[in-house]
Amino acid sequence: MATAPGQGTRAAASKSTSTRARIRDEARKLFVSYGIETVTYGDIASRVGTTRANVHYHYGNKSALVKAVFEDTFERVDATLRAIWTTPGLTLDQRLERALEDARTRFQEFNDDADGRRPWSLSGRARLENQQVDTAVIDGIVTMSRQFEAYVGQAIEEAKASGELRPDAPVREIMLLITPLWYYGSPITQFSGMNKLEEHYTATRNVIARAYGAR
Repeated sequence: MATAPGQGTRAAASKSTSTRARIRDEARKLFVSYGIETVTYGDIASRVGTTRANVHYHYGNKSALVKAVFEDTFERVDATLRAIWTTPGLTLDQRLERALEDARTRFQEFNDDADGRRPWSLSGRARLENQQVDTAVIDGIVTMSRQFEAYVGQAIEEAKASGELRPDAPVREIMLLITPLWYYGSPITQFSGMNKLEEHYTATRNVIARAYGAR
């Protein structure tokens, strides 16, 4: 059967896009598991089932690949954060429950059980290895963190408006109770397991409800 005009070109382009995405996704997993500096193009090529030359073809040098991995991660994380913290009709407590579930899902991507000690956060890796990423990535982490805090602050304001929290509940102080759970979730589980992070979430939810919940 003859190939339709342009069909071969489209198929090749689709395969190239798929390979590029696989390289990026496997690089992310390796960066999280083993560190940005440690991972080589050979490691990534082996995981994808391609050659180092092909990784270079798609991304050039390692710095460009690292930047591409983070740009994709920033987009995914922002979508997740918006779903958790800005979806209408949820209580603040429900949002915290969803945040914990998201952390649990990401933890399970890299760990087989609740006692696993593997890291699972790319931004957490970058905070420890900031000398291995360029300023654009660092700026992206700063922007993502500020946006996250804005989402949480908005959710707290909504909880006050709905009557879940007292009208005088301090937005910034409550935000500062919540945000470290996300910033430092991976380091907590690396040394104490998932159960410890769950305890931190439960304690935070209880403190907020008891100290600032409407009575």
